Amino acid sequence: MSLTQADIKQAVIEAGSDHGEVFGFPEKADGLHLQQDPEEYSQFVHFMATEVPPAKLALDIGIASGGQTKFLRDYYRVDKTIVVDIGEHPKFPHWDRIKKTVKTEIVLELIEDSHKKSVREAIEGYAGQVDFTFIDGDHSYKGLKQDIDLAKTVTKKGAIYVLHDTLAVADCKKVFDELCADPDFELVRNFDRHFGISVWRYLAVRGPKRSWWSQIFG
Repeated sequence: MSLTQADIKQAVIEAGSDHGEVFGFPEKADGLHLQQDPEEYSQFVHFMATEVPPAKLALDIGIASGGQTKFLRDYYRVDKTIVVDIGEHPKFPHWDRIKKTVKTEIVLELIEDSHKKSVREAIEGYAGQVDFTFIDGDHSYKGLKQDIDLAKTVTKKGAIYVLHDTLAVADCKKVFDELCADPDFELVRNFDRHFGISVWRYLAVRGPKRSWWSQIFG
């Protein structure tokens, strides 16, 4: 029997939300605390599971409780994962419980600000290896741009980028609009029922920003 979007939607609801009134389905104390619209998110997960090749190495920037990281990997194969999160979300303490059930090998876990130089240095050894990234961290215009630039330092050409809240949050929508005209990115799918989940292919036309030092001596 083939996997349906309706099946995934039911699984989302059963997994539990972060806030019942905000996300439209009940919270569960021992659940995943998902911050998603069930219809929109299940459409996205079904798309990933049925139309996108499995990922060998992923980068997740901003995981909150870690529920999304876990749920997606129940349906979409990701061999290895790098996790970056500042660790300040109220539901972050659930990550210690949830990460034990994530179907991936977590090769690096950085609980610090993704904008710090130390994070960039910690992941630079994975340059050109990441083929999937889910970015749901800093929702300010500058912060999201910085996280995309960080991901560019390790993603390979053709990698899939997923950005969350590209409809509901004005600064994220501004970044979305800019990426539509950015030669480095191609919009693959846009799930825009509620919060906005946009899926992009990284074309690497211009590549990551380089420091003045590397431009001169690199």
